[in-house]
Amino acid sequence: MDDTKNEFNKSMSEGSSFLKEIVEKNITQKLIPKGMSWFGCMGGISLVAFLVQTITGIFLMFYFIPGTKEAMASIQNITHHVPFGWFVQRIHAVGPHIMIAMVISHMVRIFFKGIYRHPRELHWVSGSCLFILTLLMYFTGNLLSVGNMSELFTIRLSFLYAVHVAVIPAIMGLFMGMHFFMIRKTGIYESL
Repeated sequence: MDDTKNEFNKSMSEGSSFLKEIVEKNITQKLIPKGMSWFGCMGGISLVAFLVQTITGIFLMFYFIPGTKEAMASIQNITHHVPFGWFVQRIHAVGPHIMIAMVISHMVRIFFKGIYRHPRELHWVSGSCLFILTLLMYFTGNLLSVGNMSELFTIRLSFLYAVHVAVIPAIMGLFMGMHFFMIRKTGIYESL
């Protein structure tokens, strides 16, 4: 029994040291390129905004009901009865505006600095797709909270909810993965 426990602890220790090495090598010990300003961090701030939207969205998923009569009532329930629900709902409602502003700022910087040119053309394409997906997330999220919906809108609302919480975020995740992979390969200004 003790041998099995020791082997398990040893394998866990090796696994955690392997993970620690990967994180240190690829994230924590990477140097920021010289000349990087706060304006140059808008892409990273966009990622943080996306993560905040994801976390608050997961919280809201527990309470939001995508039905014609239930949608507004569930938003009212979140706002007035769920502990800190009003705060999370406000963050989730204001977050897309911040995220869109950060993505636009990031794209304006990339455009005017000419960073979209060879060998980073695909960065621009994937970033543009991410911008369009961000706008779609904003649009679908706004439609979910609209009141006075007709009965015919019930099926559409459920479909819209599925698109908002699953389809678009999954596609965004794929594009973000490609975008970050390309950045790792070619770098921001030079290879990282």
